[in-house]
Amino acid sequence: MTNIFEVLMVGLVLSADSFSAALAMGSRPHKFSDTLKFALTSGGAEALVSWLGAIAGLKLIAQFDSFDHWISFCLLAAVAIHMTYEGLCELRGTNESHSQNKDFHSFYKVLIVSFATSLDAFAVGVSLGVTGKPLTPFILSIGLWAFFSTIMGMSIAKLASYRLGPLFNLIGAFVLFILALKFLINGL
Repeated sequence: MTNIFEVLMVGLVLSADSFSAALAMGSRPHKFSDTLKFALTSGGAEALVSWLGAIAGLKLIAQFDSFDHWISFCLLAAVAIHMTYEGLCELRGTNESHSQNKDFHSFYKVLIVSFATSLDAFAVGVSLGVTGKPLTPFILSIGLWAFFSTIMGMSIAKLASYRLGPLFNLIGAFVLFILALKFLINGL
């Protein structure tokens, strides 16, 4: 019998990074369809990576564990640097005509952030596979929590971005860089 509290807590804890990334990425003007795409990508990445972790086993994680934190750090730091550049350009007014027509982040950037923030789910998946716990409830919980946390983070960011303007882009970049450092420090 699966402990429902444990299933819900694993999903909730892993969704914190999806929520933080959504706050950071939501600083650009976006429609609900952008939010939904990001939430589906984020929830899907979390579920897929946790499932891959469960089937990968301990042998692969032993090889991957020595550098997975560097992968997360580099990907998130690159996105944070790009967002910092965009925010500084907006503050200086060099992108003024472009910023009015600015679209939401590219699908490629959304995909990178979704997978970079889901690497913790890989380790959780490995532990689920090793302990023999039923995968389906945990993977569903992980994916659904990430999905709804992303929607919540994007909604909060949309409200705040109207008030903070380009500064929120810099704040979002800072949040992503802190996430990158967290992954790096936890992995060392």
